[in-house]
Parts: sequence; structure tokens; C-alpha cells
Amino acid sequence: MMSREKSIGRFLPANPMAIVQAIGFAEEKSSAEFRLSVLVDTSLDSELLSFAKESFRPVTDNLMISVIPYFDEHCKFAPGSELVIILAAESPITGRLLIQALREHIPAVVVTLDPVLLQQKARENFNEIDLLSIVTIGPRANKQQRFQLLFAELGSWIAREMRDSLLPLARALPFIREPFVKNAVQATALQNAAIGAVFFIPGSDMPIITLNQIKLFLQIAAVYDATLDKQRIKELVLLLSSGLGFRALARQMLKLVPVVSWAIRGMVAYTGTLAVGFAAQAYFEHGGDFKAILETAGKAVRIEKSS
Repeated sequence: MMSREKSIGRFLPANPMAIVQAIGFAEEKSSAEFRLSVLVDTSLDSELLSFAKESFRPVTDNLMISVIPYFDEHCKFAPGSELVIILAAESPITGRLLIQALREHIPAVVVTLDPVLLQQKARENFNEIDLLSIVTIGPRANKQQRFQLLFAELGSWIAREMRDSLLPLARALPFIREPFVKNAVQATALQNAAIGAVFFIPGSDMPIITLNQIKLFLQIAAVYDATLDKQRIKELVLLLSSGLGFRALARQMLKLVPVVSWAIRGMVAYTGTLAVGFAAQAYFEHGGDFKAILETAGKAVRIEKSS
């Protein structure tokens, strides 16, 4: 029986051992425990509280959430907290709790529907809150739509601020998945663009770019809680084959415009990585139709390039 290392290595232009190590690393990172403290202002809108309860319901068992109510009395975070999320309303001590978390070097964010009232209460208690630590959303006619947008903004904030330890959190809380994937795809595409631009020997960049795309695929698979079995390996080969198609296109373009070859290589590496990333995301979200998935990826690449 062919080993996992050989079965992957025979199809992809990357070091098989490096691929196997990347698989192990992704599995280890995604299964790591994460401790989250959610502080809930007792004057919080009851409908928002119900929405938050559902949003913070983990789909994996490696997220430890401590829900801590507060209003006008000081409260403590759960021991070992790696992130503090404060759901704020009318409490006068929200600013003080945020400052306490930051003093303890814990990333913290305040989520509110009324940032004006939040700042007013904070100033009255000499604890003005930095705007970068506030997540909010403008008024909407539909409350549920407003709550969804609020948590989408929270997911984006977490994806920006918690990059090093984000994978287990994104895996456990679905509202963080999309911003996590978007950030991961963009970061990997930019990295591959730089690699494609600086390598002068044709094809010498391929193993590094392919390995980065494999790592991206593994991260996306992990946040959707997909195990890497034989089926996943077939998916990986097929998705990366779409990226190799971009490389073939690049070789043809280089023959036509050799003077700006570095720019073309970078552009193709960037666009090919976007295609792989968005195709992987669409595949795990919708589960199976590769024709539809690759069409989705192509649209996503066009939107990303025009934005």
C-alpha cells in the first residue's frame, strides 16, 4: 500500500516530507485548546443576548468559553483567557474592564449597538475607549440582520487581531470562518506573488508556491473540521491542478512579454493562489460539485482583482 507521503508527492511539485509535516502542523494547531472569556452586560438587549448565545455555541470541543455577567461590580476573567469579548450596553464599568484586559496583555474587544452611549459612560468614569477596540454596526430596520452584521464585524476583528492563535477559534465558531479564510487566502496569495516575482529561474518557485497553497488548503479544511483522508488528498490534487493551469498560462505569457516577466510571474502566482483558496472554501462550504466550485472560485478571483 502506498504511504500518504508518496501518494501526495507523486502528484504535486513539492517536497513530500514538507507536505506531511504541514498536515501534522495543521492538525495540531486546529485541535489546540483555546480559552475565551465573554463578558455580558446584564442590561444587554434580550434579543441580542439570544443571538449571541447561538453564535458562541462551539461546534468543536477544544474551545473553552466562560460567560461572565457584569454591570456595576468588578468581575474577573477566566484563568488563562486568550481573548476577552465584552458585550456592552449601559454598564458604567465597561471601559475599566477593557483596560484591565489590555493591562494583562489579553486581546480584548467591546461589542455594542450604541457606541455613543458606550463612550459617554466610559468618559464619565475616566475610562475612554479606543475606537480600534470597539465593534459596532449602523442601524438597520431588521434586528436580526443588524445582529448578523454585528457578528460579521466581530469575526473580522478577531481574524485581524488573533492571527497566531486563530485556527482553533475559527474552527469552533462558524461566524469567524469566512473572515479567517479571506485573510488566509489574501496573505498566502501576496506571499506567493512575492515569491513568483523574485525567482529568476523558470519553475524554481513552483515547490515553494505549491507548498504554500497546500498549507492554505489544509487551514481551510481544518476550519471546516474536515479530516485529511484519501478523499481529501484527491481534492487537494485537483484543486492545486487548477493553480498549475495558471502556471502554464504564465509560461505562454512570458514568451510574449519577456521584459516584464517578474510582474507576470507575481501576478499569476497571486491569482492562482486566490483560485485555489476560494475554490477550497467553496468546496467545503457546499460539498462536492467541482464544476460549480471552480466557477465560484473564478468569480471570486475576478471580484478580488477589481476591488
